[in-house]
Amino acid sequence: MVDKKLTRRELGLASAGAIAGATMLGRGLVHAQEATPVPAGGPPMVLPPGVSVYADGLFNPRYITFDENDTMYVAEAGDGGTDAHYAPAGDGTPADSEVLSYSGLTGQVTKITSAGDRTVLTGGLPSYTFGTEVVGPAGIAYANGTIYLGIGGPGPATALIEPIEYRDSVVSIDPGTGEVKLLANIGEYERSTNPDPNAVDSNLYGTTVGEDGMVYQADAGGNTVYKIDPTTGEFSVFAVIPGVPMPGFQNTARGGNEEIDPVPTGLAPAPGGGVYFGELTGGPFPPGAAGVYRIDPDGTITTVATGLTMVTGVEVSGDGSLYAVQISENFLAQPPAAGSVVKIDSTGAVTKVIGDLPIPNDIAFDSAGNMYVVVITTSSAGTPPSGMVLKVDMSAVTPDGTPADGGATPDASPAVAAGLAVETIDLAFKPNQLEATAGEVTVEVTNAGVLPHDFTIDALNVSSGTLASGESKSITFTAAAGDYQFYCSQPGHKDAGMVGKLTVS
Repeated sequence: MVDKKLTRRELGLASAGAIAGATMLGRGLVHAQEATPVPAGGPPMVLPPGVSVYADGLFNPRYITFDENDTMYVAEAGDGGTDAHYAPAGDGTPADSEVLSYSGLTGQVTKITSAGDRTVLTGGLPSYTFGTEVVGPAGIAYANGTIYLGIGGPGPATALIEPIEYRDSVVSIDPGTGEVKLLANIGEYERSTNPDPNAVDSNLYGTTVGEDGMVYQADAGGNTVYKIDPTTGEFSVFAVIPGVPMPGFQNTARGGNEEIDPVPTGLAPAPGGGVYFGELTGGPFPPGAAGVYRIDPDGTITTVATGLTMVTGVEVSGDGSLYAVQISENFLAQPPAAGSVVKIDSTGAVTKVIGDLPIPNDIAFDSAGNMYVVVITTSSAGTPPSGMVLKVDMSAVTPDGTPADGGATPDASPAVAAGLAVETIDLAFKPNQLEATAGEVTVEVTNAGVLPHDFTIDALNVSSGTLASGESKSITFTAAAGDYQFYCSQPGHKDAGMVGKLTVS
């Protein structure tokens, strides 16, 4: 899936720049190369209400798109291959021996009509392995009778493995014939120019077509979004995505800065021009550190929603609502948490629409407004194809995005009680709004993140003291009616957005 350098000193799982990762079992997930979750079993036996299986038996599906006839096109990363690529031999080494990756032409685009007829539209596309990771065809978009496909590649080994045709490139595909044409060779530009400018690393991910008719491509490995003219193939850097601040976490792979890789993933056209993009972030994938952002036509990046985790897909529905996919709500939990789809309103408030999804990656909407979710988006090379597309009947969802059964609640909704509970997650509070009545107030603070955190209200002289990961503390204080800001006083955490509001009435 998305391959990023591991920079997880605190977790002790792997060294920076490792290509093959450790293994962590739990909740049907396996922690694989570059921290990509891989299924160790099938989907949940009981799907959430209003959800059914639309397509199964897919080879590492990544993204989906619809044409004007509600025909779905699925980008499948494939199953790698058998051609071995070796690490360069060092001085005195008689021959190359370490296999960096296997490659083959097993990537494909599958076509599924609204009547359910399914065919492989285009096969023989590049597919690579790293450990149990498989990368290949990823982002896919349809516009004006043409399919645009972003094909990923070997990420950290981009400069070490000779590319095969269409690797790390955006291609166009004729939906009638399946004919493929090269549009833009992004990997070549990364190897020669490296706009990030950290390590040479390319793995194309989300693809979309903007309101201006331009094709936009996220390079998750290169931390860059590109703008491509579909008529000429000329392209330019639309935006280099800055690192995600992580105070106290020194990242040697990013020049020693206290930040992690942003890892831009899914893209969607933004109203008025530009695009939305989601962040996966790099290791250690702290809960709450990801978000959804907008790149304006002039390249300016603005924040849309924060406090999210491992975002891989963003989409705008027919009614203009913005949605995002979280591949896991807390990948550091034991076992790792399942993923979800959330809805984001104009204020940036987040509402969970559907949860308990096994490794979701992308969503799309048909002309009737039904949502489709790609799940089990990555599995080990050599295993039977287990990817799926689920169909969500949105008539079972209330206008604010909350399932009619009341099973989900807005992440940012106020907690109201005499005894309150709040979690600190890197770098956010959950919930970030609390309500209480005047008088004695008790707050139970739990550090559900990786870094040390605290709960501080200066106006009330309240502090929980520093809490280590997994530690909890109950604090009681007296508060008169009014609004009070609470925040984490650890260096840099407040500036990174770790704040909330307590309303006392």
